[in-house]
Amino acid sequence: MPEHTLLVAAADARQRTYLADQLITDGHAVDIADSADAATAKLCAQATDVAVVAELDEPAGATTLVREIRAGRYQRIHRDQPIITVGDSDELAALRAYEAGSDHHLSRDTGYVVLRAVIAAVVRLALRDTLSRHLHVGELHIDIVGRSADVNGTPVRLSRLEFDLLAKLASDPTKVFTKAELKQAIWRASTSHRTLDSHACRLRKRLAEHGAQLVANRWGVGYTLVDAA
Repeated sequence: MPEHTLLVAAADARQRTYLADQLITDGHAVDIADSADAATAKLCAQATDVAVVAELDEPAGATTLVREIRAGRYQRIHRDQPIITVGDSDELAALRAYEAGSDHHLSRDTGYVVLRAVIAAVVRLALRDTLSRHLHVGELHIDIVGRSADVNGTPVRLSRLEFDLLAKLASDPTKVFTKAELKQAIWRASTSHRTLDSHACRLRKRLAEHGAQLVANRWGVGYTLVDAA
């Protein structure tokens, strides 16, 4: 069995081949991609422990790809997909990579031994995070990684945004999240209060269909999953 399943995405064939060969030698299962489109197709097709993303040809460069994944553009790629970017060594390049959502940024001249250590660290942190991502609120169970929810074992069908809203509320069930907090967490961009209210209303109805009376509106403030008032 391979140690980890990895994706190496880089426009430069020599860099792509070198990294893939080294990782395969170390016992990993490695797929490669030469463009952002190819990378997203690979990530959609199979679960990947870590994506190593180097420079990609514009207009869909590495930081654009990372930003789109974090924004939830691709339904079959989890927004928290572990990603390591490889690029320029200056502070501005690193800042842009981290702002886009990279878990770790390395300069292109970083040695393979360091890359291997960083991959191990990113996988370890992702696993630790995964173990804490099964949430239980009364009869409601949420599998964050599997992006599924059930009430007393009966699956609840939710849209992507409805699930994201539920997961955010369930992260602290009795907290009243402001609408600004929810919009930033789910859309990561500006959206209207009306859009948020519509999704919250639909989420409440879907849960109520299974007997779970959850999602309370605190007028003038926001929403809470469990109304502890």
